[in-house]
Amino acid sequence: MIDPALYDQARDRIAANGFTPEIQTKISLLLCAAKNGNALFHSGVQWVPNFGVVQQFILSQYSREIEAVTLLGRTTHWSQNPMLATEGARIIAPLTLAWGQVMAPPGPMFNPQAAYRGITLGHAQLARIRLLPVIPEKIDPQDPYVVALQRIEQENGRMLQTQIRLLKNIGTELPLEEREALVEQDQLLVDGVFSEFLAWLAAA
Repeated sequence: MIDPALYDQARDRIAANGFTPEIQTKISLLLCAAKNGNALFHSGVQWVPNFGVVQQFILSQYSREIEAVTLLGRTTHWSQNPMLATEGARIIAPLTLAWGQVMAPPGPMFNPQAAYRGITLGHAQLARIRLLPVIPEKIDPQDPYVVALQRIEQENGRMLQTQIRLLKNIGTELPLEEREALVEQDQLLVDGVFSEFLAWLAAA
């Protein structure tokens, strides 16, 4: 579980300093890494010859993740401090490694466990990485970056419902115990990354 105090500390930091380029950069580094991983996983559906309902769900996820990354790229005031990218990469590394394992040859299209792992990892990201709780109440609601975060959070809620459907329709050839273990494993992984991220966000 993520300690609620971490949200409070991050929110207090933003309330004191505002959405500075440093704060925006930290948030966008995390979100872009998570969404690029999920988009890469879902992108393979474009080459599936028989396009059924499940494949439509997957293509929808891919399109929404790419849209979110594009929106962040256009609204973020990026910091010029290279150390932020270095530290961000270190914090996000477990997610990067996990997506690399999902996409490792022969790839999720030919590996049922990797395919299901991609769904559980995407589900964990959508369910556990939540930025609305760190947005202070007294913040300009028309700030482009705040609007982008709110829009992305709303889309995450919609995608989460699709992800739940995918969990029920993909990987059914795997034993139930194995599927449940993957769900729990990825939730713990994302919780660990996001907890460290919140502490980083709250730091001076």
